[in-house]
Amino acid sequence: MLHTVKHSPFGHHGLEQALHHMQPDDHLVLWQDGVIAATLPAWQPRLQPLADAGRLHVMSEDLAARGLEPIMGKVLTMAGLVELVVEQGSPTAW
Repeated sequence: MLHTVKHSPFGHHGLEQALHHMQPDDHLVLWQDGVIAATLPAWQPRLQPLADAGRLHVMSEDLAARGLEPIMGKVLTMAGLVELVVEQGSPTAW
């Protein structure tokens, strides 16, 4: 299953909910303000195992719009997101 999180980890619990519901083969895409989590050392202990397994994806357009660089996860273009949706199926949005 594919999970997407678009809200910042500051003030919204979508990322926590997504991580709680993820299964061993699920993928996570951070987009819009959700990309902030991939730039924060405080989230590294929770997200790094997904990144190490190749299951954490961070949208490049949203990083660029915010002037951010991720410290973990695969940077993903819109075309890459489309491919991931085809591979994983319709996403669950948090």
